[in-house]
Amino acid sequence: MKDPSTSIHPLDQDRDPISTALVWSLAAKVAAHHGGDLARMQRANGYSNATWVGNGIAVRIAHTPVDMAREVALVQALPREVGHPEILGEGTTEGHGWIVSAEIRGQNLQEAWPTLTPAEQEAAVRQLWARAQIVHDASTSLRTLVASHGGFVPASLEAATAAANRAKVKLGLSSAQQSRLHGIIEGYFRAAPLVAQTVNHGDLALMNALWDGEVVALLDFEFAVLGPVEIDLCRLVCEARVSEEGHRIHSEAGNAAVEIAVRHMDPIHGRALIHGAAILDQLRDLDIWTAAGSVEDWRPCRLLADLLDVDGGYLAPLLR
Repeated sequence: MKDPSTSIHPLDQDRDPISTALVWSLAAKVAAHHGGDLARMQRANGYSNATWVGNGIAVRIAHTPVDMAREVALVQALPREVGHPEILGEGTTEGHGWIVSAEIRGQNLQEAWPTLTPAEQEAAVRQLWARAQIVHDASTSLRTLVASHGGFVPASLEAATAAANRAKVKLGLSSAQQSRLHGIIEGYFRAAPLVAQTVNHGDLALMNALWDGEVVALLDFEFAVLGPVEIDLCRLVCEARVSEEGHRIHSEAGNAAVEIAVRHMDPIHGRALIHGAAILDQLRDLDIWTAAGSVEDWRPCRLLADLLDVDGGYLAPLLR
C-alpha cells in the first residue's frame, strides 16, 4: 500500500506539506507502538488534529506542538454515559501531543448525516444534546479540569474586540454591521459572569459524535470550556439549521435544536449569550480560514453576515 504521507489528504490541502508529513510519521510510530498500521487505517474528520481509525484503535495527534494532558485528565473524569472511548495511551512526541483510544463501532455522525432520514436526524440532535447534558450535569466535579476560555471563547473582551476588528477589515463590514458586531460581543461579556458556569464540550459538532443507529459517543474534548451553556447551544443550533455551504435550512432536526435551546437558555440573559457565542464562533473560524487561505468559499463570512442581520440569522427563532 502506498505510504499516505506521500499524498495530500483533502483535510491537509492548506497545510505545509513538510509539517503534514512529519505529523503522519509521528502518528505512524504511535500507531505501531499500539499494534496498528497507519497505512491501513482510515483518516477521520477533524481539522485541529489529525485522526486515524482502524486496527482496533484511534490515533489522534496535534498538527502543532500542543500538550493534550489537560484533555486526557478531563476525559478520564467524564461520566461513563458520555460514551467517550477508553484511552489506551497518551503522550507527546517532538512537541506534538497525541492520544490513542479504543476503536468503537460507529460512523462519524457528520459523514452519516446525509444518509439519515429526517426522523433519524431529529433523534440524533436530541441524543447529541443528551450526551452533552451528561457533561453539563457533572460540572461540579469537572470544573477544575477546564479553563474559562479556549476554542472559540476568547479570554477577554479585548481579545474578542481584536478579532472583531480583524473581521471588519477582512470583510469590509458596513458601519451598521460594525456597531452591531461590537454591541453583541460586549453583551456577551457583560452577561457571561451573571449566569451559571457549566463545563461545555466547546465544539458540539456532528463530526465529534459517533452514530450506530443512535448517537453512541461524544468525542474530542480539546476545546472544553467553563462558561454559559449557550456555548454548546449555539453550536447545536448551527449544526442543525445551517448547511455545509452556510445557508439556512428548515428541518425537523433544526426545529428540535431550537426547542432544546429555548428550554435550556438562561431566561434573562440567554438571548445575549447565544447570539454572542455564535458570533465568537464565526470570528474564530474566520481567522482559521483566512490563515489557511481558504477564501474561495467564505462560509464563516456568510454566517457572520447572517448573524449580524436584524433578525439574527439562523438564531432568529431564539432572539424574538
